[in-house]
Amino acid sequence: MREPFNVNLLAQTAAIGALADVEHLQKSRAMNFEGRDFLYREFARLGLNYVPTEANFIFVDVKQDCKQVFQALLKEGVIIRTGDIFGHPTYIRVTIGKPEENQRFITALQKVLQA
Repeated sequence: MREPFNVNLLAQTAAIGALADVEHLQKSRAMNFEGRDFLYREFARLGLNYVPTEANFIFVDVKQDCKQVFQALLKEGVIIRTGDIFGHPTYIRVTIGKPEENQRFITALQKVLQA
């Protein structure tokens, strides 16, 4: 059994190299901030509360059973983490991605929450 987001040795080596690339790091941080702000706006539009973050993920209250939301999003091809493992059964943890990934997530989330 493996974690769904495990990282192999080659990926770890590439990550170390990426950390030494200042320009890449600045672009990655800027993309993360833009993605975060986009998701904040979308969560506000959807009436969802979230925990402000300085990381690459956001903890958001979907006001429904997080396990059911997880399963429904999975059927849409979107993987998130459930908040029940942190003691918050209506929260999900969402990784901030590329603009098209963030939009795909929001589209799927809207569909799931309206179902």
